[in-house]
Amino acid sequence: MKQIKILHLYYDLLNLYGENANVRALTKALEKQKVKVLIDFKSIGDNIKINDYDFIYLGSGSEENLNIVKDDFKKYIKDIKDYIDNNKYLLATGNALDLFSDILNFKTKQIDFRIVGEQVYSFNKIKELIIGFQNRNSVLYDVKENNLFNVKKGTGYEPNSLKEGIIKNNFYGTYLLGPILIRNPYLLDYLVKSILVSNNIIYNKIKKDISYKAYEEFLKNNVNNKED
Repeated sequence: MKQIKILHLYYDLLNLYGENANVRALTKALEKQKVKVLIDFKSIGDNIKINDYDFIYLGSGSEENLNIVKDDFKKYIKDIKDYIDNNKYLLATGNALDLFSDILNFKTKQIDFRIVGEQVYSFNKIKELIIGFQNRNSVLYDVKENNLFNVKKGTGYEPNSLKEGIIKNNFYGTYLLGPILIRNPYLLDYLVKSILVSNNIIYNKIKKDISYKAYEEFLKNNVNNKED
């Protein structure tokens, strides 16, 4: 049986807002494809071979925990850069995105107010909109990488920006919380298909579950009937 190996990095420190559900959602979706999924939960002090994994996830954490993680994360900068350059998959959500400013071409800074609220974006890889929530007090600037999403409603890199997130090869970084892969089943399906194809595994279209109905209900109540 084909298998996909996932690393949930800093699972114990970067775990606000139920973001670990992103790993559960991806695992369940891959298992529906008859793929064996192996998950390693690693944190500070563990011996980690970054390039052993097909997919890496980092979630959002408190500001205190993010600062704790930063020093440990530095020892993986070269390996993670190589990992991204080798087109392997990594998803960073919430303020975990800030960790990658030393790897990718952007800068981040703290601000003296919080950006909070529901967001609606578009993503040029799929036709369906992306939804999610933000609760942050940091912004990106001097961004020289491609943006992941375009803002339809809400906030981008910083107030008044119409671009959000970072995409480079198969690195996906966004301030969106949700968890994003629970709230966006079409995005989840896109990721699953991409991961499988890159690993020479056949993708099979799966019957839609209740998450699609929840997604459509949100758009109906918050977007479709309230166009600007």
